[in-house]
Amino acid sequence: FPNKEKKRLVYLAGTLPVHYESEYNIPVCIWLHETHPVSRPRCYICPSVSMVINPSCPCVDASGNISLAGLTNWTHGVSNLSLLVYEMRQAFEKDTPLYTRYPMRMEGRSFNPADVMEAVQLNRDFPSALRFLTHSCPICQDQVTFSKIITMTHCSCFLCQTCFKTFFSVAIKERSIDQLVCPQCGKPKIRRQGGMEEFMDYFNLLDTQIRHFLPPQVHELFQRKLRDRALQEMPNFCWCAHCSFGMLHEADLRMDCPSCQKSTCSQCRSPCPNCHFIFSLSKGGCLHFTCSQCRHQFCGGCSQTFSLGAACGFSADCGMKGLHAHHPRDCLYHLRDWSVPRLHLLLQMCLVLELRDDDSRWEEPCGRPALPEYRGHCRSHYKERLVDLINRCQADPAILFSLAEMTAELQRWNIAVPTRKPDEPEPLYARRLRM
Repeated sequence: FPNKEKKRLVYLAGTLPVHYESEYNIPVCIWLHETHPVSRPRCYICPSVSMVINPSCPCVDASGNISLAGLTNWTHGVSNLSLLVYEMRQAFEKDTPLYTRYPMRMEGRSFNPADVMEAVQLNRDFPSALRFLTHSCPICQDQVTFSKIITMTHCSCFLCQTCFKTFFSVAIKERSIDQLVCPQCGKPKIRRQGGMEEFMDYFNLLDTQIRHFLPPQVHELFQRKLRDRALQEMPNFCWCAHCSFGMLHEADLRMDCPSCQKSTCSQCRSPCPNCHFIFSLSKGGCLHFTCSQCRHQFCGGCSQTFSLGAACGFSADCGMKGLHAHHPRDCLYHLRDWSVPRLHLLLQMCLVLELRDDDSRWEEPCGRPALPEYRGHCRSHYKERLVDLINRCQADPAILFSLAEMTAELQRWNIAVPTRKPDEPEPLYARRLRM
């Protein structure tokens, strides 16, 4: 109610058969107040999506509210619903309250009434209006007016507004900036590295179209991706690995962020394996990365793709899994569960100690206890350092696998496990599995 008071009403809904040039069923609804029949009911027309309220009907307003003499002069003891429904039929047969939203036709073609009105207003003669109305979108094949056609700026392709909004809304959210090209011909061809300055005219014009046709939040995301890609082209620009701040850095390896007051190595940058966007890698935390440009999901340790269930396609067993990746055995995903002495032993067997470079002076302490034998790192960060060295010298963890670990490794990659021969010693069997 207008005074924000809430009451429980009885709701009646149905169709009223009337004869207006032909037989029609007019959908109506009646609300009965708790004081009915003392108080008059409230009656409304309830048009479906294919119906439009007739603005020239004198007994129905634009909101569908029905006004009749029987409602205005409702009298307790005299008026009733039967008389009210009879009066509605009489009024609706004289002036129909609804009409069907039929498209108009010209020379065998169907047009929306609003488009026809626009064509008449913008063109002086019938042939010009017809040409204005007869444009077919090459993507969805829908027939639209010329005013709803968008022409791409760097090619001769065009598409309707609906297809433009759908394509670029999805592309801006899920793809990198160099993939925001014409959905038909794929032009302009933008190089993934060093191609932004050459195509800034294209992106400036595209920015105007996106700002006009797409929601503000999508346009803001487009501008942020465009800015990040332009900054990536600058060789001395570096993002902070701990916050969203970035700056030009030309001095030593250590970059101190003025925003979060934390330190980042200016050389510790990695590319997205899908779009090659460069990001700064912060040590520690989850290995599951999502690229801010193309939304590609990958492992920060081995760059393998994260896939959901059967979308992986590696084996039939993947359909029973959630979001997962197939990490190689030297990935931090597996080796972070090893003990530090075992990781040390693998490095010693690979003779990598001569090549070790202690970068702990560039690492900012994470706050967890750091034991002396871990060279100033906490346990988890020191494991990351050891695995990084193991990956550099390409040491194979399989040489330290136990028999159970070797069997599990073969099964994980869908490789048949050789049968152990009778009386075969376990060391020989394990050696045969490694081969």
